[in-house]
Amino acid sequence: MSKGNWLDFDAAGWVFWLIVSLVLLGPAVWLSWKIVDPYASRIYPVGIGAIGAIIGASFISTGVNYFIQLRRKKVRLTERKKAKKRK
Repeated sequence: MSKGNWLDFDAAGWVFWLIVSLVLLGPAVWLSWKIVDPYASRIYPVGIGAIGAIIGASFISTGVNYFIQLRRKKVRLTERKKAKKRK
């Protein structure tokens, strides 16, 4: 992690994944509550919603990491081009 800018980071880590999981937990449980049989135990929609939120957060975290790494690659390439011009 760079010390200059607090927004300059290398990857979205486990904390990001956990926050996104908690944000998605409510809508995922609500959606699974609408899908699951109304006579089923309450643990089923909560469990299905939690698993869905975790899987959704994993996809979002992977996508964010992809774009962060893509941006870092572009920065490295421009720095390399500038270094070649100086020589």
